[in-house]
Amino acid sequence: MAEDPQSHGPPEVKDPEPEVAVLVEEEEAAKGDAEIGKPFDDISVVKPCPSKEKREFPMRETVISLGSGGELRFNCFVSLFGLAFLWGISIYCMVEPDKAKESLDEWFAETIQYFTWFYIVGNPIMTFFIFWLAFRYGDIKLGHKDAEPEFSDVSYFAMLFSAGVYEFFVTSYIIQDEIDQWALVITLYHWGFAGWSPYIMIAICCGLASYAFDLPLTVRSCFYPIFGEYIWGWIGDAIDGWSIVMTVAGVCTSLGLGVIQITTGLQRLEWVDPTKTELTGVYVAVIWIVTAFATISVVTGLKLGIKFLSVLGFSLGCLILFLTFVMEKSYYLMNLLVQTTGMYMQWSIFQIPFWTDAFGSLNPGEGRSVDGNSSETWWIGAWTVFYMAWWVAWACFVGLFIARISKNRTIRSVVFGVFLAPTAYAIIWFSFMGGIGLRQARQALELEQLGNNYFQDATYYQSDSSEFCYDVPQEDVYVEGVEDPIFVNTLPGITPVCKFDTSSSPAAWFNVMYSYSYPGTGPNGDFGGFGQFLSGLSIFTLAIYFITSSDSGSLVVDTLASNGAEEHHWLQRVFWAFTEGGVATGLLVAGGSDALGALQAASIVFGLPFNFLIIIMCWCILVMCRTLEERGQSNENMDARLFMPKKTWKMPIYGGVCNVMEVAFSFGHINKSLQASGLTAPTTQHFVGLAKNALFPFVTLYSVYSAIDLKEKNKVTNIFVTLCYAALHVGWIIFFICGHINYGFTALAWTMFFTNACILISVRLTLRGMIGISGNIVGDFVACSFLYPQALLQMEIQLEAEGDLSATDE
Repeated sequence: MAEDPQSHGPPEVKDPEPEVAVLVEEEEAAKGDAEIGKPFDDISVVKPCPSKEKREFPMRETVISLGSGGELRFNCFVSLFGLAFLWGISIYCMVEPDKAKESLDEWFAETIQYFTWFYIVGNPIMTFFIFWLAFRYGDIKLGHKDAEPEFSDVSYFAMLFSAGVYEFFVTSYIIQDEIDQWALVITLYHWGFAGWSPYIMIAICCGLASYAFDLPLTVRSCFYPIFGEYIWGWIGDAIDGWSIVMTVAGVCTSLGLGVIQITTGLQRLEWVDPTKTELTGVYVAVIWIVTAFATISVVTGLKLGIKFLSVLGFSLGCLILFLTFVMEKSYYLMNLLVQTTGMYMQWSIFQIPFWTDAFGSLNPGEGRSVDGNSSETWWIGAWTVFYMAWWVAWACFVGLFIARISKNRTIRSVVFGVFLAPTAYAIIWFSFMGGIGLRQARQALELEQLGNNYFQDATYYQSDSSEFCYDVPQEDVYVEGVEDPIFVNTLPGITPVCKFDTSSSPAAWFNVMYSYSYPGTGPNGDFGGFGQFLSGLSIFTLAIYFITSSDSGSLVVDTLASNGAEEHHWLQRVFWAFTEGGVATGLLVAGGSDALGALQAASIVFGLPFNFLIIIMCWCILVMCRTLEERGQSNENMDARLFMPKKTWKMPIYGGVCNVMEVAFSFGHINKSLQASGLTAPTTQHFVGLAKNALFPFVTLYSVYSAIDLKEKNKVTNIFVTLCYAALHVGWIIFFICGHINYGFTALAWTMFFTNACILISVRLTLRGMIGISGNIVGDFVACSFLYPQALLQMEIQLEAEGDLSATDE
């Protein structure tokens, strides 16, 4: 029997003096959790947990007493892991920004080269799963059956929009008609369903785990259906620590890049000297102004500061959208909206999501098109794959935040609010603002051509403010010898119009804002136009979006670092808000945009594993929804152990030798509740067995064959297959070594390797069927291919535990 975890529970935290902080490691679970992880022979004995009796989980927790000011509670390992990794990569980017950017860009390029197919196909898998989920399990709530949502629909939409979308963009492609339309369609693909899919996957998975099954509000809880009680150990700590790295890196990168855009607007307004090129001091000042307001917001809490700023920012964005829509060629924008909506539904749901640009990515010498009409080889990686990877990098932060504000909403409501409504708004936003940018860019090209054709000077209408901008004649233009006007102005007051300057993309937005100048109007004909007002309003709104992103990020990171606790001491939130500001400041001061770009590339590369994890979440969500449907959702918390299988492997595939990580993380003192669930220190059998199976797997394979072939009917066949396995095992090792000679040997090696995996899968399937352990072919494939030494050891240990299998041989 497992020892009572309370037998050496945490020491009581005393407060001898207000100034003295006491560190305590609370690694012991509440009484009764010692039986956690054991198979449920009669699963009906597990009853829903009353909402007032929250389970305690055996996670690492550090408590620092602050005297009368309360106490700090956080997971020391998760926090230190996140901080060490984050500052490590950040310092590298600061100290050697050029080298860091070069190295990380190479990593990014290799990620794109080898995993474009995965980033592309993963997104529509998520999208279609979400639609199916809303149809099949739409009535299931992320909470109790009769509970009401915490936020109104308007506040809910404003908060999720402020967290997930944080920058103004004007689509500024300067080519014509169909290609302009395709620019909008592809942009909307990036910002529509595809952009929100990773967010909603994590939101629904975390929301169900936390609010329906009473698990902590952390990313690790999503994987409880897979890892069970092991998730409270080192595996969960690694997942949450990595989530912190992804969240802070994403927020810091966006904050730094956003500060550059805000500073561009300040220079346009002449609040900052437009001729000034050394802007580091301005960047730092803007970062800390944003950080200060984000800190105030996050300290006041979700229901006050974050909610208020989100609604304010969203409202101001809508105001800018409406003002520019009315001042522009409104019926043109409405036409574009309808046209773009149709194009989006026709192309961006079924066709573009699967487009990998396979032929266009071929380099010269690899079979590239000889007609010269292929896209650039870098295009798919720099645009579509970049966006898909960037959304995944942000998914932990935005998904957890959405889960937090979606409490007690149905899955259908979450899908509508987070999936359909933002996509509809994105179509409106990009059709209007992108349509304005496109129209003005086209008009600038038209004026350039008129100057060249009729005045032999392409710069005839060029504005004094920029070589990319052109003054629009406010009256019709006639030239000698031509009866009709060569230019008809149907939009007086909108001038200058600008082409897109690729060297200064942040200026594109403010070029549009300053185009509403209305020269010659006003009482004395000296009206200054709406440029300053709209630009000032844009900067203020943009700052609010960054503040809400920063405060939401701080809230989420603090939740992750605190083992999912939703109530934290305000100092913890301040710490993470200042950490974000500090990283962004250090990067901008040390390396400028190159350092930020390097960190951005790093966060995208490191986000690749999360793309795999998010796909796995589909199965986890399905398990949770099935459990809630079968047992009926009530007004009480459902025990998460209900959806665990009745019988599991004696040694999980992630157990055995892997448990050495828990020994290291716990400094040799593994929590007793975790030990009761099987997470014990690895034994000699585990190390020896792993080494034996890595070198001589065919020995264990034959012993497994012999154990499951009880009547020795297939002894000859088993010997033959074992010999084939042994030959293939030796063969793939040799051919992989010879792979440097040519790729043909590598191909043979992979063929032999996966043939052996198929043999092992068939054995594992047979054994699982005989002893009644549930599983799936995907899990069997992963275990029997890349983890084959563990899979063989797992079967060997299970056979020892089962004893005589004759009773199962029917």
